[in-house]
Amino acid sequence: MQPNSMTVSTLLTCVCSFAATAQDVSWELIRPSNTGIPGDFTQAIFIDDDDSPWIGAYTPFWEEGGVSHFDGTRWRVLGNVDCPQILSPRFNAIVKTSDSIMWIASDNGLLRFDPTQEPWCVTNYRPSNSGLPSTSVNNISLAPDGTLWMACDTVGGSTAGGLAQYDPATDTWQSWDTSNGLPWWAGWDWVDYVAVQPDASGGYTVWFGSNEMGLTTYKDGLFIWYGSPTPPNVDPMPTRVLGKNALDAQGNLLLSTDQGMALRAPDGTYTIIPGAPSGTTDLLPSGRIVVSSSLNAHIWDGSWTAIGPWGGSATYAITEDSTGAVWAGGIGGSAKYDNGSWQRYRLTNTGMLDFFVEALAFSPTNADVAMTANAGPGVGGFDIFHPDRTWTNANILTYALGLPWPYPTDNTTALAYRPDGSLLFSPTNNGVKELTNEGVFLDHISNGWAIDHIETSDNGRGWAATNNGSLFMEGDDGLWDTRFANADGLPAGRIADIRADPLDPASIWVGADFGLAKTDGVNWLQIPREAIGLNLNTLGYHIYAFDVAPDATLWISSGIGLFHLDPATGLYDTYDLSNSPLPSDDIHHVEIAPDGSVWISMRDSVFPYPGGVARLKDDQWTVWSQGSSPLPHNQISDLESRAIPGGYEIWIAATSQAVAVITVQTSAECPADLAAPFGQLDFSDVAAFLTAFGSMDPAADLAEPFGSYDFSDVSAFLVAFASGCP
Repeated sequence: MQPNSMTVSTLLTCVCSFAATAQDVSWELIRPSNTGIPGDFTQAIFIDDDDSPWIGAYTPFWEEGGVSHFDGTRWRVLGNVDCPQILSPRFNAIVKTSDSIMWIASDNGLLRFDPTQEPWCVTNYRPSNSGLPSTSVNNISLAPDGTLWMACDTVGGSTAGGLAQYDPATDTWQSWDTSNGLPWWAGWDWVDYVAVQPDASGGYTVWFGSNEMGLTTYKDGLFIWYGSPTPPNVDPMPTRVLGKNALDAQGNLLLSTDQGMALRAPDGTYTIIPGAPSGTTDLLPSGRIVVSSSLNAHIWDGSWTAIGPWGGSATYAITEDSTGAVWAGGIGGSAKYDNGSWQRYRLTNTGMLDFFVEALAFSPTNADVAMTANAGPGVGGFDIFHPDRTWTNANILTYALGLPWPYPTDNTTALAYRPDGSLLFSPTNNGVKELTNEGVFLDHISNGWAIDHIETSDNGRGWAATNNGSLFMEGDDGLWDTRFANADGLPAGRIADIRADPLDPASIWVGADFGLAKTDGVNWLQIPREAIGLNLNTLGYHIYAFDVAPDATLWISSGIGLFHLDPATGLYDTYDLSNSPLPSDDIHHVEIAPDGSVWISMRDSVFPYPGGVARLKDDQWTVWSQGSSPLPHNQISDLESRAIPGGYEIWIAATSQAVAVITVQTSAECPADLAAPFGQLDFSDVAAFLTAFGSMDPAADLAEPFGSYDFSDVSAFLVAFASGCP
């Protein structure tokens, strides 16, 4: 529908109504392994031409991860969560050819990656579709002629492997094992390392080897095995290539020899490096050498200088950028050494921290999403996911790149935003705190209280509840010293949730096992569970969750189904296994979406534990379950919805599987519809655009040249506003 008038003054107050169309549903999985640096096990670091880092990392328990690129603002992941062609997230080495294609050595294939192609994914070369001799590629070295040389073996018990060469220009392969050239004991085909050194006389020599068989070279069809029972008579005797990046920009090669660490020049002369410390070793493009252990790291630049430990317990990758800053990574993430100190980067300060998200909350001012977070014993707090897909982390290991965590606990159990965007949260067993918009932490309910639910009524008043028996109310003076118990009207039993009343700004609803109550702190309206037929004292006949619809009716769940109650009339409807396609009537969450549809989560307590997430819209059910849909888990910890331009999102905290987001498109896109209530254009959209424009938010970047904010964006907004919503 078009606005009736084209004048700017009228446009500021026009209403853009829309008609519901067929709903398009899309999914996104948000996990520690596809946000930030995707794991604390780093095996490869590649520094791009613009000095931006690519960090290859993974999380072992889930076997998820890949490589994350930092563009100066945010980390973006190429990984196996979003690209199924990646069969292993363990990336061992990365090189880039002159055509800007990146080649990644993984534990399950050679990956071809073009970062200019969207969406990010790879072509996976394996023995079944290439000349690779085995699935695992331990290292890659780029030869002067543009060919890739690879050290290959097989993860597991097989001895399959070998040396492989691939020419991307001609798409041709060659490989060698002990059946056609490798001068080792027959059948032992593993190759663990490789480096291609240019020769001063022309061409190049491939240096490669096995941890068991020793060092070998290949040039012009000739193999020389330095680890053989009768090695060649050379001085010094090379014994191994040192490092994944064992060549500097001048073509010098770093080797271990029978006389110690040495640099071999392209003309074949050696320079012995005296006094080398022990640890993981690599040669930097500048010609400097780095040796890193868990206790210290040292740089050789004519002499050894200690630069301190980077922080991890083991080192697997070392490199540098063009400024001379050193990068290191291994167990414990990665770090950059610059200006005399190390800066750590890991799960705790670059992306999502926790697979076991317990609670979610949406900011009403800037589209931030807060979520509980715990990375393991002693490390946790909360994460905030921003609209530009950056993260703010609050825990004890942010290394000055996030928020502090001044609480004696490692997790958060409940979160809620105030209308002004400040965040109320409950550190586990430590009361209620607040992070203000100024970044100040406030203490509202003292430590020792185990708060499981936080909510704000529409007038901004804070409310909090323990799991059983206590409801706290924030007073007009800002103090949270009013506590209600069962004798005051609080329903008995385990408290299920707190919800703001959509029609009364001063009131909230609180639900518990044995009933619900509406209160403003003075008046109480009680609804016992018997009002919906839950009249047996047995498992399942308790209230598990609820939500309040815009018409003030209640949607209430239990262990035996879903109920829709009109408190004004006492009438209710029931949805259970007998009259719906739900896989379980053990219903744990209820959420009324912005379009009025009802969303629930289910999980049966009896094997095989059927369940999932379902939507009731226009008397029709749609069900998503783990295994038959993108839903990663049937056991859900939280279910929240929010309006977005053109529709809404359902955020699902899937126990042990982080977060899934369902986007429901209910209308055609309306670029000028930037603020609630979505579906209509008014002054709130103008104000939202001006705020976004002033802060250079991507929401205001509506016209070319994208990335800059100028009058073309203002003009595009005015045109979109005048055009109205479909």
